[in-house]
Amino acid sequence: MEPWVLVVIAAICASALLSYWKQYSYSLIGSAVCVFSYIVMRIVGNTNWDATEAQVAFSPVDLTDPGRLYSVVTSMFAHVSDSHLMINLVVLILMGLVLEQRIGTRPFIVLYFGSGLAGTLVFAGMHWGDAGLMALGASGAICGVLGAFGRLYPNDQVSLFFIVPMPAYAAVALLVLLQFLLIPFSTGIAYEAHLGGLAAGILLAPIIVRLPQPKRKIKRIVSLQVLRKLTTTPELRSIFKRIEDESDPDVRNAWIEHFLSKAKCPHCGAPLRLRKGELMCEKGHLL
Repeated sequence: MEPWVLVVIAAICASALLSYWKQYSYSLIGSAVCVFSYIVMRIVGNTNWDATEAQVAFSPVDLTDPGRLYSVVTSMFAHVSDSHLMINLVVLILMGLVLEQRIGTRPFIVLYFGSGLAGTLVFAGMHWGDAGLMALGASGAICGVLGAFGRLYPNDQVSLFFIVPMPAYAAVALLVLLQFLLIPFSTGIAYEAHLGGLAAGILLAPIIVRLPQPKRKIKRIVSLQVLRKLTTTPELRSIFKRIEDESDPDVRNAWIEHFLSKAKCPHCGAPLRLRKGELMCEKGHLL
């Protein structure tokens, strides 16, 4: 194993553990790791890109080689081109961030890696014995995020990459249809991994939302009456409705935190913070 591959693996493991422990947004941290991995690959592969890709890409035969099992994970954070990377980052940040805010960071991490692993295994099963075929990219994990979103929030409007906004369940159904239609015309795209990740996301969604999460003090120190006074924009009113309608305490806490990150002090317009059990703005106005 090349030293630079160890650096990539260390970045993947450290970022996941840090995000899981501290509950930092993995949609953003995972995206940063994808960018970091791609930059390292570009630096190392300046003279031999194919050999560099082979170091971190997954091949079905890797499952029988203990020395290559790491590729199951590294392949989920490496990409073949600038456009490949950018498309995945757009989806992961825009859709993944919304889902993560609703279900929590820890369940999101489980979903991301679970879907990515499922996509990899489906790809391996469909191409078992083909040592020359490799898979690279975060698409399997990201399809899992989309599948989970469609399962948990089927009626939410989605317009990402679609001209006409549509319910999330319809967007997922269209994505599945497109994958099946494109498989016969595949030109180096691992559609099998996409479908495997998508199916895993749909199946895992109702399970991961029940994973235990750390209790947050925010639910004991911010009342809905206080928040209602801050709903001064359509966006805040929409978020506040989510808070009112949400029955899961941990998910509601995540929405409250999101609300406070968007709201402003009604007195001076400054950002809001929780200090010593009280909600106040950065200039000291107590709410």
